[in-house]
Amino acid sequence: MAWFRHHYYCAACDGTWLVHGSVYAEDDCPFCHAHDNLPYRTDDWTLVIEQDVDGFVVLASPDTAEDEPDYRAVAVFPSREAAQAYLASR
Repeated sequence: MAWFRHHYYCAACDGTWLVHGSVYAEDDCPFCHAHDNLPYRTDDWTLVIEQDVDGFVVLASPDTAEDEPDYRAVAVFPSREAAQAYLASR
């Protein structure tokens, strides 16, 4: 399942916050409670790279993920550059 990090800004109080989730959605400001704020930027976190003892692991959020990304390893590479090249090819 796709997983995102949404960046929000509230024009009413200048508040900023992040929300992680599987959908693009309006959100209420956690500071002043202004309604229906849209994210000004969204980062796709469906596939991520993490370093571990074996190298650089590409993790994917599976279609079965619901409330959390529930990442699963899909490939391991000796360098971050190789892992990034793999992501760019997908």
